[in-house]
Formats: sequence, C-alpha cells, structure tokens
Amino acid sequence: MRKFIVGMALASTALASPALARDDSWYIEGDVGGVMIEDMENLVSPGFGILNTGVGYDAGGVVGYDFGGFRLEAEASYRTANADGFNISPASTLSGANLDGRASALSFMMNGLLDFGDDDGLQGYVGGGAGIGRVKVRAASPSLTYVDDSDSGFAWQVIAGLRHPVSSNVDVGLKYRMYNQQNVGLVSPRGAALDTDFRSHSLMLTLGYNFGGEEAAPP
Repeated sequence: MRKFIVGMALASTALASPALARDDSWYIEGDVGGVMIEDMENLVSPGFGILNTGVGYDAGGVVGYDFGGFRLEAEASYRTANADGFNISPASTLSGANLDGRASALSFMMNGLLDFGDDDGLQGYVGGGAGIGRVKVRAASPSLTYVDDSDSGFAWQVIAGLRHPVSSNVDVGLKYRMYNQQNVGLVSPRGAALDTDFRSHSLMLTLGYNFGGEEAAPP
C-alpha cells in the first residue's frame, strides 16, 4: 500500500505541466494592429466640422514588471487613420480626392493590469492606464485648410486581453485598447479656437518576452 501511494504521487508529478516562474520579473512587449477612431466634432465651428476616419493602425511597446497577479508597465504607443469624410456643414462634405485629412495620437502611459489564469496556460487580463497624449488633426481641401494643428493633454485608457506562452520566455496574445483624450484644444489657420475629443478602439496582436521565464521547481 505504501509503495502504491508513493508511485501515484510520482506519477501525478510527472504528468503535471511545469509552472513558469514569471512572478517578480521584468518583461517587454510589442503591440501592433488596427484602430478605429470615433468621429471628431467641432473642427470648423460648434456643431460642424466632423471628421470621419477609416481603419488605421496602432503600434506600441511596453516595459513592465510582473508582481504576480498584478502588473505595472510603462507604455508608448501611436495610432493614426486617414480621413474618409469631412462634414463642413449639413449640406457640404469633403471626400475622396477633395479631402486631405488624418487624425493621430502619440501617447505615453502608465498601466496597471490584473491577471487571471495560470502562467503556463491561457491567461486573461484587464486594467487601465493614464498619462499624456498628443493629438494631431488635419483636414483640408485642394484650396483651403480647415484645421492643421496638434495639442497635448491628459489621456486615459481601458485595456483587456488574452495571452498564452509559446516558450518559457515568450508570450503571444490579443489585446483590446480604448484610448480617450478629451478637451483637445486646436486652432484653425484663421485663428479660431476649436475644442474636440479623441477616442479610439484598437485590436492588436502582442508579442512579449519575460526575463523570469525559467521553470519553477516542482513542489
């Protein structure tokens, strides 16, 4: 009986997958994917000057530290999209060859993330961040520039994602990010003050490298 119990314990240890000792370690990550920017309003006068954009791209990188169940990271990212249409007034819209337009935001954020799941399997996470962003907007016709300016200010974001290890150090994953920068103050070429908001939704592939990815010793 005693030999049987010892044998079962050894068998269960052999069948168990090794846990990855990633707690209390640094990591880096690169993100790239698509972005949708919500319509930006008040770019000509209150109620008019609505900029519509198509699908653009979002790219960035993070340096973080895994405390075990909670991660803290510094992030730099850039998202941009070309304009599809610019509503000057209810009866006038620029598009196609008549429109030279783009919206973008460069940001530097601090994020806090909560992890769910085992380090050696599929893991989910949610969190958010805050920092500073610089929004740039351009909308022009062949004969007239309506807005071509940028502004820096406070920004915040919400993050959710999935990741899975492919080796003891490397993770791949999928991340959703909603970026928000309100009260973007711009100035038109004629000197008019314009106030708008920038909000985007990104879906990105992630590739991470963890510097503490050795296998943990079995219990």
